[in-house]
Parts: sequence; C-alpha cells; structure tokens
Amino acid sequence: MSSLRKGYLHLAMQSIKVSRVRSFMTMLGIVISVMSVILVVAIGEGVKQQIGNQSARYGQDVLLVHPSQSGNELTGSGLPGGTSTLLNASDLDAVRRTPGVSVAVPLSSMSGQVQGDRTINNPLVIASTPQLDTILNQKIDYGGFFTSNDSDRTAVLGADIARKLFSDNAPLGQRFTFRGQSFIVAGVFKEFTAAPFSLEANYNQAVFIPYAAAQSLLGYAPQINQMFVKVKAGVDPTEVTHSVQAAITEAHGGTNDVVVLPPGAKGSGSNETLNLLTRMTVGVALIALLLGGVGIMNMMLVSVTERIHEIGIRKAIGATDQQIMRQFMTEAFALSFLGSLIGLLGAFATVGLLRLYTSLQPVIIWQVAVLAPLIAIAAGVFFGAIPAIKAASMDPIEALRHE
Repeated sequence: MSSLRKGYLHLAMQSIKVSRVRSFMTMLGIVISVMSVILVVAIGEGVKQQIGNQSARYGQDVLLVHPSQSGNELTGSGLPGGTSTLLNASDLDAVRRTPGVSVAVPLSSMSGQVQGDRTINNPLVIASTPQLDTILNQKIDYGGFFTSNDSDRTAVLGADIARKLFSDNAPLGQRFTFRGQSFIVAGVFKEFTAAPFSLEANYNQAVFIPYAAAQSLLGYAPQINQMFVKVKAGVDPTEVTHSVQAAITEAHGGTNDVVVLPPGAKGSGSNETLNLLTRMTVGVALIALLLGGVGIMNMMLVSVTERIHEIGIRKAIGATDQQIMRQFMTEAFALSFLGSLIGLLGAFATVGLLRLYTSLQPVIIWQVAVLAPLIAIAAGVFFGAIPAIKAASMDPIEALRHE
C-alpha cells in the first residue's frame, strides 16, 4: 500500500513538472488565499495588541475617561468627543473628589491658528495641567514640561509640529502666537510612537498649553474631551474605575454617557473597526480559496482531456477505476498542498518583513496558520474529485481510440 501511494505521488509530481507554468498558475489562487487569511488575521491581532500596549503605557494605575461615543468617531482635533456631550469642570471636580483618586488630568482641544516662523492653520492644541507630564511618561528632547510655577503663556510642542512651526531644530525660548496671545516654548517632546489605526490623538502634531491659559483665552473653563485619572498607591484600580463611573453618572443625572476604561483597556472603536475589517477580508480570502479549488478542478479537467489515451492504455493493462481515480486525486492533493505550503511560507516571510521595515507588528495566530492550509488542501481535493471521477469512468476502448 505504501509503495502504491509513493507511485501515485511520483506520477503526480511528474505531471506537475511536465506543465510547470500551468501548475503554478493553478496553485496561485491557493497561494494568495492562504497568505491573505494568515496575514490579515496576523496584522489585525498585532494592531490590537499595539493599541492595548499603547494605552497600558500610561501605567497600571491610570484610568481613561471620555464620552461614550468617542470611541467610534474621529474629530478634527484628533481627540475624542466630537459629537458627544463633552465633560466639563464640574465633572473634573467630581472625579477629583472620588475616593482612591490621586490626580485627575483634563485634556481639552482648542481651535485656532498658530504662528511661529511659519503659520499652521487649525493644529491640534491641547490644554492640560502640569501633571500630564507624569501621565504621558514621555521623554522631552529639549527643555521641560510647564509647571505650576511657570507663566500661563508657556507651551510644549510635539516633535512634528515643532519642525513645521520653527526653522530652529531646538526652538526653546522661541515665541509663537495663538488666538492673539504670545506663548514661549518651554520644551519639545521626543517622538511619540503611535499605534497604527489607533483613534488616539497624534501627540507628535500637538501643541500643549496650560489649562489656565485656555481658561484665560476663552473667558470660561474649556470643555474637556478626555481625562486621565491616576489611582492612589495601594488602591485597586478596578474599584476606582467603578467609583469614578458612578460619580460621573450621578453628576450627569443618571445618564450613562461617559466611559471609564481601566488600565490597558482595549475596548475602543479601533478594535470594533479592526474586527469588522478582518472578518470581511478573511471572508473574501476564503472565497478566493474556493476559487483556487475551482482552478485546480479546471486545470485537471484539461489534464484529463489531454491524457485520455494514457488513461485508456493504463486501463487496458489492468488499472482499475479506483487506481485511476486515486492517481488524479493525488495530483489534486499535490497541487493544493504545494500551493498551501508556498502560501504559508510567504505569509511568514511577509510578517517578518513587516515587523522589520514598518511600524506594524503582526502576530501570527497558530490556529489560523494551521487551519488555512488545511482548508485549502481540503478544497483542492474536493474539487479535484470531479475530474478524478471523470477519468475513472472512461471506457477504455473509447479512450484508446482517442488521438
């Protein structure tokens, strides 16, 4: 039995070698579909982990508070809360009074033109308090973050906007104008690492000004897009999460329109969008996989037609219908197996290149890496059964007459 199987496999490989180009084109659908399924899932999982790690970088004692709809929409400011009811100063006070809260840091976005050596229209301007520096946990390349002892007219810039706004590489002490008021640059952040597809604001493009300065410019306390809440040492962040949620819900008259995320939470609109895109693309790839099986069937039907005389000779010298069927089924298996193997190796190679040369960090899911090739092989064998049955059912006399 083993020698028979080896014989079938040898004949299958011989047939594939005889028509290399046609065999490769037949396998191409399997190769692309296997690669697509593995890569799409790997990239989606990698991005979700990057987003989760990004939120966890603030520390295991920092909660994120933002309006409930903000996870599903982007605003011009790049901060959450474009169409939701924003947080306000009374919400900030309610959070600060919550037991277990050490510090509550507001983030408010402001619109306006910024003029330095060059002019930038409607950049991302974030008003916050000096404690934001410890929450962001990001090194400053030049200078330092503004403190409570500094003037309200100081600012810290993201790396990208500093390059766009000033000709000087280190614009410490330089002045720019925002809403008719002059601000002095106290520091410039090092480059922030942003996770792909994250809905978080791009801090490299941000101008950070004191919350008191924003209040002075507007004449009232600015609305708050988001808050960072630091938990006191030794207090369970989960308990504080529930307490903060209850405090804000009470402040909003019982309306549950604000989300309080615990440290490292991934449950945002980014994940929902990624999951949807992943499912859609995997669905398309699975359809392509089935089409790859149809391609194998078509190629083998052509092969059966070309080899009618060979089939007749084999039957004439004693080959049974079952043996003929096994021969062509083995060819279908070999084509789908080689295509799946090439697709699997191509997916692993592509993942390595993406991790090496891009900001994406795909994560291979081994269940998908195993199932995708197995499904591809099963599809190839299933569709290969049709030409195999056709070959096995041929009349040997009619086959020998065929030229």
